[in-house]
Amino acid sequence: MKKILSSFQWMIFILMGSIVIPVAVAATLGLDQHDAMEFVSRTLLTLGIAGILQAIAGHHLPIQEGPAGVWWGVYTLYAGIGPLMFGSMTKTLQVLSFSFILSGIIFILFVVFKLVDKISALFTPTVIGIYLILLVVQLSGAFLTSLAGITADHPSINLSVVILSLVTIAIAFICMSIPSLKMYATLISVLVGWTLFKLFNLAPSVAKVDSIFALPKLFPFGMPIFDGSMIISTLFLTLLLLTNLLASIKAVELVFVKLGEQPTNRLSQASFVAGLMHMLAGVFSSIPPVPISGSASFIEQTKGTDKKPFILGNILIILISLSPVLTSFFAALPTAVGYAALVPTFGLGTITIAMDQIKNAPATVKTNFNIAVSWFVGIGIMFLPKTAFDGFPAVLTAIFSNGLIVGTIIAIILEQIAMKKHPIAS
Repeated sequence: MKKILSSFQWMIFILMGSIVIPVAVAATLGLDQHDAMEFVSRTLLTLGIAGILQAIAGHHLPIQEGPAGVWWGVYTLYAGIGPLMFGSMTKTLQVLSFSFILSGIIFILFVVFKLVDKISALFTPTVIGIYLILLVVQLSGAFLTSLAGITADHPSINLSVVILSLVTIAIAFICMSIPSLKMYATLISVLVGWTLFKLFNLAPSVAKVDSIFALPKLFPFGMPIFDGSMIISTLFLTLLLLTNLLASIKAVELVFVKLGEQPTNRLSQASFVAGLMHMLAGVFSSIPPVPISGSASFIEQTKGTDKKPFILGNILIILISLSPVLTSFFAALPTAVGYAALVPTFGLGTITIAMDQIKNAPATVKTNFNIAVSWFVGIGIMFLPKTAFDGFPAVLTAIFSNGLIVGTIIAIILEQIAMKKHPIAS
């Protein structure tokens, strides 16, 4: 029974961090309800397969696979400029499928040329701490927006949603304070929160679907279209994705060590699997997956180092993806409930892990300078208006509009300068 409940909790945790993004991307692309549900289903299928393959053949860790934020940004960017560049939205999606497959090939080339471990060495405790804080800051806006009930149709704070969100958060904290319920705090708070939102008519209605079971379509928007202009940008984006993958794995490994486990170095295997999954995402025209750093805090809070419940949770995700009925049902989960349930584990837990890493770093002026500059620039970029990079090449927009990526790159550069004792006043 314990493993079954843990599996359901992993399923809920994966859904919380995954289902909102493909729904948002489908809306951005202007897909109708039927195509949008299929897009969500294919993305969930890709994530479920990725989680299982990584746990079995990749990094061997229970790390949630979620839609890659970099590709989410690319979808959003090309939804606007793609039809002008490539002639239509359909052709844009075909070009993006080519980019995902190309990215997968580049991932595998990183492994073949033994570059993964060299890049991994750049992620010191200082860099990991900076990365995790930037991650929380980047996502805090989405958390608070959802908890306040702010949507496109309701742009002001909804007090009813705020109150029920706070109740859901309180339930999560209460469960975490009870040893016998601590492992299932996320699951319990989601179930109670969803019920409360339903009772107060604040939960979205479930979309009507025509079938109970449906296999995913291959190349649903047509065969990939080669476009040379995407090669350089895809190379840079893949390097950023590799950076994200390595940071997430290292964050989880730190928690494993803290819990008395000793993970093995399987970064190359994880990168190879990531390459395969990017190619599969290209075949499905879904959002490619990437390991999610928030898994570290979830594992630390639940002490869930066992891979079996995690694998079963991903099997449940796959079953949901193959059933339009289940996909539409879980797509109706209020986003406020999902974010509220994750506040203790992801929001506060990730900050705790980040601060522990920073404490483990050498307390020098150079380290403090690195932290201050990386956070100042990274967080500052997050507050720039969406129009700030209008007119920039697409690849530069994808990179420089992402405060998490820019802040992490700055942290890596300054850390390497400090380690080589180049002049930074101390």
